[in-house]
Amino acid sequence: MQSGDSPPPAGGPWLLRPQRWPPRTAPALAPPPWPPAGSDGPPLLLLIDRRDPDVRALLTPLGDLLQAGERQRLHRLRGEGDGERFLLGRGALRLILGSWLGCDPAGLVLGAGPHGKPELLPPSDGGEPPPRFNVSHSGDLILLGFHPRRPVGVDVEQGRPVPEWESIARRCLPPGEWSAIGTLPQQQREQAFLAAWCRLEAGLKARGMGLFGPPPTPGDPEPEVWPLVLPEGYVGAAALASAAEATAVTSPRGPLPRAPQGPRG
Repeated sequence: MQSGDSPPPAGGPWLLRPQRWPPRTAPALAPPPWPPAGSDGPPLLLLIDRRDPDVRALLTPLGDLLQAGERQRLHRLRGEGDGERFLLGRGALRLILGSWLGCDPAGLVLGAGPHGKPELLPPSDGGEPPPRFNVSHSGDLILLGFHPRRPVGVDVEQGRPVPEWESIARRCLPPGEWSAIGTLPQQQREQAFLAAWCRLEAGLKARGMGLFGPPPTPGDPEPEVWPLVLPEGYVGAAALASAAEATAVTSPRGPLPRAPQGPRG
């Protein structure tokens, strides 16, 4: 468990609390310690809040790490906050991975899976595989997840009205899960749906599977999924593919298409 984790709810999984980044007790651009290779613990989770003055002070230095294609993508983003979220997430990702790998963050080559998920290619000499990672953002939060061995998925959602939650849940969630949400008091259902959506997306991203892609093979091991402790107004989840899938999950089966007017991460 990570430092600061909350005790598990009765009958439920442990809650993970992401670490604030940048930390208040270290230099602004200092990377967090990397877990030892072969660790079977939960993912390392970092949370960036773009409202934080320490974060806003990093917009320029992190933006300087972006490559030409990333800068072009940044300039195409027009939604409110989209550019800052992308800059902070990609810049922090470059800084942290470059520091861990001992290379220039601005020169780090980030490839992409068949459906656009950023990834580092394994070394051609058969050396130590690169860290696995994933990024999600919503509202003012950017969530990064890392693991030395196992594919990781993260998802964060800002609380908001989702009037069509039931139709989305019936299409995407297991029957027992959406029916359980329907038994909650009316004012709790949309938040509970968003939390379930985060768990679903994090697990699918960890396994490299699309929301409407081929279903998993019967008997496939399930990913480990953790709900997260986040600032008020947000819900999130992190997941790791099983150890058995760590070498098998090399390319996503499909993107994560959203239902019309559904949650956005």
